Amino acid sequence: MNNSIDQKNMSNKVDIGILEEKSNWLLHPRFFPSKIGGKPAWLNLKDLPKPEEVSCKKCQEPLVFLCQVYAPYEESDDCFHRTLFVFVCRNGGCCGTNTADNFLVMRCQLPRKNDFYSYEPYEECENEKFAMDKWTKLCEICGIKAPSHCSKCKQTYYCSRKHQILDWQKGHKENCPKVSRSSICSDNYFKVTEAAKSLLFREWELIVDEEDEGDDKNVDVNVEMDKLRKLMQEKRAGTLSDISDNELEQYTQTLPEDKVFNKFSKRVARHPDQVLRYERGGCPLWITSNEGSVIHVPKCQYCNEDRQFEFQIMPQLLNFIDVGIDFNSIDWGVLAVYTCRASCNEGPAYKQEFMIKQDLLK
Repeated sequence: MNNSIDQKNMSNKVDIGILEEKSNWLLHPRFFPSKIGGKPAWLNLKDLPKPEEVSCKKCQEPLVFLCQVYAPYEESDDCFHRTLFVFVCRNGGCCGTNTADNFLVMRCQLPRKNDFYSYEPYEECENEKFAMDKWTKLCEICGIKAPSHCSKCKQTYYCSRKHQILDWQKGHKENCPKVSRSSICSDNYFKVTEAAKSLLFREWELIVDEEDEGDDKNVDVNVEMDKLRKLMQEKRAGTLSDISDNELEQYTQTLPEDKVFNKFSKRVARHPDQVLRYERGGCPLWITSNEGSVIHVPKCQYCNEDRQFEFQIMPQLLNFIDVGIDFNSIDWGVLAVYTCRASCNEGPAYKQEFMIKQDLLK
């Protein structure tokens, strides 16, 4: 198993992602990780998106890094390194049913010979120096591009005033007089402060492996339905903040008739702990027959090429990132990501891609 996507014979198989705990330093950008939570391990270290480009469309607050998938294209020299990044708004009020307006997907790619990384793979050495801050200053809290800094110590950088205030309240006020240029090193980027812990998702390595070719006929759908009901009662499978308990019960009683969900349950039962499914050029494994949630996928805005399905984030991920189970927490059924079929080089270094969010409710 590894943390990158094998591009060979993608039409014949599905890769799944499961989570494992990993030492923080092994998720450094030089190792090209696939991961969940923490701060983004940027690929192009210089031409990062501006903070306003990584903000929520609804509340304009900074988005938080959710995950990244390392998925190079073997057939393209320009995509020797290629990573897809997903961000989300932590404000549960911005999480709408069957709309992905509170999410952002970005694609970045590099040739093998580039300005940031060696031509040959790096050895796994914890003490190896890699000057992240040589290229761009990064937010102390969330790790996105940081145009401003603390006016007192002038050594701690932030993407927004909100994150600066959060850091000041949760520790920087006391630490500021102790901060000096000599005490700052690029490795600090990967240290999660107390302020950051209150905002970032728990960090995991995303391990990728080929899906087993199991026999779906032996799966007890009723057992899977019981699991789903538990998720729904915990407000963890679709946006449920605006429905009553009676409506919830009525809905769950009708779910066994949903053939799409039955197919979903049987397929997922092969690997119950999967948090991601990757099938470039394939089709999403939808969670429900809710047709209203599946919308038109626009062409790439940079080259006008069609987009194709590449991967989906599963509802199981909610159990690993500590988002809470109250009505105002973020949630989803399936997050399906579509990317430029040509994986074009036009446009900025970090190019926006497209997501469909499907919930269990209409």
